[in-house]
Amino acid sequence: MRVLIVSDCYAPRLGGIETQVQDLARNLLAAGHEPAVVTATPVGAARGRSVERPDGFPVYRTTVRLPGELPLHPRAGRELTALMKQLRPDVVHAHVGVVSPFAWSGIGAARRAGLPLTITFHCVLGGWATACGALGAASPVRIWQQDGADLTAVSSMLATQVEQAGARSPVTVLPNGITVEDWRLPRPDPAARAERPLRVVASLRWIERKRPLQVVRAFAAAVRQTGADAVLDMYGDGPLRDKLAQEVADSGMAERITLVGRVGRPELARAFTQADIYLQTSPADSFGISVLEARSAGLAIVALRTSGVTDFITDGVDGLLGDDDAGLAQALARLLEQPELLARICEHNERVDPLPVWSEVTQLNLAAYRRAIG
Repeated sequence: MRVLIVSDCYAPRLGGIETQVQDLARNLLAAGHEPAVVTATPVGAARGRSVERPDGFPVYRTTVRLPGELPLHPRAGRELTALMKQLRPDVVHAHVGVVSPFAWSGIGAARRAGLPLTITFHCVLGGWATACGALGAASPVRIWQQDGADLTAVSSMLATQVEQAGARSPVTVLPNGITVEDWRLPRPDPAARAERPLRVVASLRWIERKRPLQVVRAFAAAVRQTGADAVLDMYGDGPLRDKLAQEVADSGMAERITLVGRVGRPELARAFTQADIYLQTSPADSFGISVLEARSAGLAIVALRTSGVTDFITDGVDGLLGDDDAGLAQALARLLEQPELLARICEHNERVDPLPVWSEVTQLNLAAYRRAIG
């Protein structure tokens, strides 16, 4: 099957959609299909049209010079129409959020060309879902669906929001995938881990909607409550770097908290082998790929019950879920002061694979393509 994947963002950017699109194409290729990716994300200094094959499948880039290297193109519709006419894919797979102008142009180009279309929503829709739902028959998601597009979302929570935006029920859940072997690396034996402080980690973009300041606050509250010997390592980067550093300084926990910065996936996987607990504080995570990575590595998860992680994190089994910030701090405190509970959850996560492994997720994507073609 020839699959053209359309995404605003792609490598070398690091983020949830970027890594998932790349891994999807890799797994489709391994399964004997013919994926291609088209993106507005530039690489290097060159701009315009280019194609590369770093993973064995073509990556088409159509880029212009913009401030901040934004993945936008003023003539995206025309560029994508020409590429679809050249490639003649069996199906187009657009990966979208609320603000995805390039992928939205891909949806338009596929509809004009009469190509089968699968659309996957990746980001919390919030007020956009309410506004679209109020449009009734004029809702874009309803129009896409009526024209034959197969609508999917990366979590149950997000699928509900797509339906609120006007889609007919049910919207299929098409979860992000994980290659467990990339994350389940050898960990120190329990005796060695008992000789060091408990290590809490968080990996996220340092932006408002990911709430990195709340990571610091939840950790500080849990340590104050328990007096536990614990440290926090925060991975990521973003415009809140200075504000986050000030929050650490003001927390009274500066000697316990390290702002590591942004690292690649292999380095992050190695860091997870030295950690015990993964802390997630964002209710805006429609899926939570970093949580899935940490869960695969064997860490106990502390996360919000209102986020998309509940599709693969069961409270009391894979980790502990909180209803709000106070609940997060309480959940973290429980793990810090109850070593038996922490050991039981980590042992389970090291032994039992999470559900959305790539072998299954690839088949779910192919089923979505067949529905669109049918």
